[in-house]
Amino acid sequence: MPEKAPVMGEAGEEIGRAEGLLGDKEDDIFHGIVLKLAAGGRKVEVRADRIPKITTRRVYTDLAADELEQLPEYK
Repeated sequence: MPEKAPVMGEAGEEIGRAEGLLGDKEDDIFHGIVLKLAAGGRKVEVRADRIPKITTRRVYTDLAADELEQLPEYK
């Protein structure tokens, strides 16, 4: 995943930028990403099961716009 990659919502709109990966690099475990939301700049966690595809340019999620406010804050 490229640094600060655009993160896309289910409708194809950019919902923010990827700030980091969640998981364990040594054991090759991927739990999700840290997403900095475009609206408000809050950092939230997106679980791996909500990310169907990561390319060399973008991260694609199945998140609808109305789900963004319910995502857990990244700590």
